[in-house]
Amino acid sequence: MKTLIWDYNGTILDDLDLCLKIENEMLMERHMKAGYTREQYRSLFCFPVIEYYYKLGYTFEHESYEQISVEFNERYDEGFSSCRLTDGFLEKIAEAEEKGYQNVILSACQEEKLLKQTEQLGIAGYFRERMGMDNMLAESKVEMAKHWMIRSGVNPDECMYIGDTLHDMETAEAIGIRNYVLAACGHQSYEVLKNASDHAVHNLREVVL
Repeated sequence: MKTLIWDYNGTILDDLDLCLKIENEMLMERHMKAGYTREQYRSLFCFPVIEYYYKLGYTFEHESYEQISVEFNERYDEGFSSCRLTDGFLEKIAEAEEKGYQNVILSACQEEKLLKQTEQLGIAGYFRERMGMDNMLAESKVEMAKHWMIRSGVNPDECMYIGDTLHDMETAEAIGIRNYVLAACGHQSYEVLKNASDHAVHNLREVVL
């Protein structure tokens, strides 16, 4: 059976506006440069996330990265109800099921949170597995992906991977998946994705299964 691996934040879940709102609020409260637009955010965002915070001007001299991350995640949880599914997701996963794919989620989101959110969104039933990180610092999905590939016994040549950031490209390549797509529907712009890969598309509707 073919396997379709989905990233979650920015690919399945449209949480861009919430993340941008929180970032700008936290920056303003610290009297740092704020007022970033969607376009600016999508050109700056990167993994590891700590590098993105450095771009925003954080130095972590008075607050640690962990403290900033905890505050962000608390605000994110409070605002989660404002998030929606990414445009085109329901149509694309229905198409995947019709074509015989088993669907799994591989996410830098904390696993407990991932399980809860996908239940709330009513999409848990689409997925054979929903895998998240065991912390909230979004360090890397690569090791988690490698462990899953070994455990599942899935052939990477029979997998497709859909994500919205260059970290998804790195993850796919690290586990031997050549058939991946970077959809500019989330946290990095089409220009950022296209400059690094010829696997970029503008949105989920352009993804060819």
